[in-house]
Amino acid sequence: DPTSGAVSVMETARGLSELLKAGWRPKRTLILALWDGEEWGLLGSTEWAEKHAAELKDKAAVYINSDSTGKGWLNVGGSHGLQQFMTEVSRDVMDPRTGKPVAEESRRRQLMNTTAAARPEREKDPALWLAPLGSGSDYTPFLQHLTLSSLNVGFGGESPGGVYHSAYDTVTWYTKFADGDFAYGRTLSQLTGTLLLRLADAPVLPFQFTDTADTLMRYVVELEKLAADTKDAKVNLAPVRAAVEALERAGRAYEQAYARVDRQDSAALVGRAELRSLNTLLLKSEQKLGNSDGLPRRDWFKHQIYAPGFYTGYGVKTMPQIREGLEEKRFDEAQGGVRTVSAAVNALAAQVQEAAGALAKVAR
Repeated sequence: DPTSGAVSVMETARGLSELLKAGWRPKRTLILALWDGEEWGLLGSTEWAEKHAAELKDKAAVYINSDSTGKGWLNVGGSHGLQQFMTEVSRDVMDPRTGKPVAEESRRRQLMNTTAAARPEREKDPALWLAPLGSGSDYTPFLQHLTLSSLNVGFGGESPGGVYHSAYDTVTWYTKFADGDFAYGRTLSQLTGTLLLRLADAPVLPFQFTDTADTLMRYVVELEKLAADTKDAKVNLAPVRAAVEALERAGRAYEQAYARVDRQDSAALVGRAELRSLNTLLLKSEQKLGNSDGLPRRDWFKHQIYAPGFYTGYGVKTMPQIREGLEEKRFDEAQGGVRTVSAAVNALAAQVQEAAGALAKVAR
């Protein structure tokens, strides 16, 4: 299960070592890790994340996860503030079979799986949409407990199924039926390596927030329909909608300020105190979507937007306290979720607005 992803991580490490030998040094610290105990409850990653929680929440910009991988097309999920960044990188890494950007086939598959009603809107958006993350892999303690910005990346879809977690899930099976020449493992290493290089050396961390607002508004529309269709539900979702609209405005202000910085010589920005303050605001932005009390009946899960469902195992529930409250007819709980979610989104909007102001100072 994890070995295919682990091999790709090791290849990424080898590539980075070659760059180090050639004299390159990252401007930000990179940590590469292989986790044990995943199948026993994500024990390795959880133990490490909890042990280093204070330092991670203070300094960690992004956690990138790879689990099982094979041949096929790129599957990617994670924090929607990284959606534009992920789209740009996936356009710059080529598919080993087609020679075209891996983003093209992945987006084509996304469109195939979009409902006919939603497809026209989806086709207008050139971005590669990130799937929301539930659980089942080692991003869980980083995203849902520490509320750090996270990505989960891998290739798949063309290997025959049926061997997962069985005695047949072997190197022989992988080399005969999955990614036998390791072409897609190499491509995954190129993808994650490019993500790491750009995150390490970008003067301004590559976060963007209108994608987050657009995604959250889709969740709000879903929840409004669920509330309307649920008998006896009296849950007022207006505060969440208003918070998402505030985030949209803040995100646009940030992008306008970023466009001015983008025209400058980025090398001239390095070392400025204003830039350090800006990046601190950005790397802590995802944490605003957390709540110290956690979710009802499972307070370890702090993130208010993404969580595995209480009864769905790996499957994600977005805005989980509201959604599950409505589904289970716990309407007081759902209304409590409206308060916690709207407070979290408003906190993120305020952080993004502050970042826009800091960015304007950098651009002077």
